[in-house]
Amino acid sequence: MTSTLARYQRIALFYDFLDAPFERKRYSNLRPLIFQNLDGRLLDAGIGTGRTCAYYPPGVEVSGIDISTAMLERAHARCPTLALAGRLYQMDVTDLKFPTSSFDAAVSTFLFCVLPNDLQVPALRELGRVVKPGGLIRLLEYVRPRGTRRRIISRI
Repeated sequence: MTSTLARYQRIALFYDFLDAPFERKRYSNLRPLIFQNLDGRLLDAGIGTGRTCAYYPPGVEVSGIDISTAMLERAHARCPTLALAGRLYQMDVTDLKFPTSSFDAAVSTFLFCVLPNDLQVPALRELGRVVKPGGLIRLLEYVRPRGTRRRIISRI
């Protein structure tokens, strides 16, 4: 996890710029779908720079976590409602500091695709622990691109 954390600390200022082509062509159309029909208390795991904030349903109480403080600084600016309410947390998805069954649902966008393989099951277990029985966990992920140009951009 240390290398992942170091990478996101390093690229936080440039993350949105580097990801812009993918966001414009693909992700901005998919993000609203992950939030359809969600209500109550919601955990946004791996909130990153806060791009998902624009898609939260009205009336939902969201808490956002990210392991990178540099990414969270970006989310503070983009998600003022969460920032003012004190609901942005520096936290590891494999060790959530929330009580069991404290959320009605959890979402995660592009977190599991960057987690090392050995941390994916523990992270899913933690999301399952903090979401109430019968609650939803929705993931929006990608696989590593095959084209040379896309692989280079993804690697950067």
